[in-house]
Amino acid sequence: MTSSPVRDFAASPLRIDILAAASCRGAILYGLYDLLQSVGSAWSYLLEGTPAPPMTRVRIVAADPGPFRCIGGVPVAPDATLDAADDAEIVVLPNFREGPDADYRMVLARELAWLSARYEAGAHLAAACSGAQLIAELGLLDGETATAHWSCREIFRLRYPKVDFRPDRTLAFAGEGDRIVTSGGMAGWSDLALYLIARFLGPEHASHASRFYCVDPRAEGQSRYAAMSRRIQSDDAVIRDCQLWVADGYASADPVADMLARSGLPRRSFDRRFRKATGFSPREYVQALRMEEAKQLLEATREPVEDVAQAVGYADPRAFQRQFRRSTGLTPSAYRRRFSYDRFLAAR
Repeated sequence: MTSSPVRDFAASPLRIDILAAASCRGAILYGLYDLLQSVGSAWSYLLEGTPAPPMTRVRIVAADPGPFRCIGGVPVAPDATLDAADDAEIVVLPNFREGPDADYRMVLARELAWLSARYEAGAHLAAACSGAQLIAELGLLDGETATAHWSCREIFRLRYPKVDFRPDRTLAFAGEGDRIVTSGGMAGWSDLALYLIARFLGPEHASHASRFYCVDPRAEGQSRYAAMSRRIQSDDAVIRDCQLWVADGYASADPVADMLARSGLPRRSFDRRFRKATGFSPREYVQALRMEEAKQLLEATREPVEDVAQAVGYADPRAFQRQFRRSTGLTPSAYRRRFSYDRFLAAR
């Protein structure tokens, strides 16, 4: 049995500011806005025909007052500028993608200064998708666990090595009293919003929002959705050559031994340089490549699982199935049912 918070939110709505910039994605920005601003009122309108008073005051805030367009040309009209936004109890960050080589401290200098000031003033921070990068830039995630979209793995490894980055997590908590929460996945904003509603407004309202919007909190994380980055690094010519070779040679009997021989390096030097260049051990890298190729075969073909296993270099189908489940959280058959191209073509 749950109890409602003591605070009268009808008289004093929960103050939430959502930070926006041109590098946000509209689906995440407005998804967060719509779900958080409709708490209580949407459900009462559905059942009774009359919306209850809002339980939240949600604003979109930005560095400048004028309208702008974010990713995909989606129009954004801020409710307030950063200079005028100083009372939020929760600051929510959608995704921010400025490019792999962008200096966030220059491109988003005003946003970062404002975010730091809000945290120092006691606000909770909640980041969806790659919005966790802004919090990491402030050093607030050093020594803490965080998550973001699975594609941010390499960025966090290189830029924020002190962060315990967990791309498998749906939500991750950091800071004293869990004042920071990050969510993974492009659609993880709904998990983030439902969590904020449950924590600050009451679990019954999170349940109502889940039912109204037909979204469920996900406990399984992102592993089944993730894909390995195929970008080839260029700093270490020897390791680069091995990466290029194994992109096609992953199904050989012992690709790690083949790469080692190709490199001409002692084993310890090869392992050290390979991990430094890629973030993986040679064995992990080969396994990840094999899993990615298996995913593509399962998605695009109807080949038996045993044939898929053999095609990616596994002589023992059972070993393949164990590794696939460790990698994705699903059996190969379950993965095919969920992501087969035929499934999407048949969806009507």
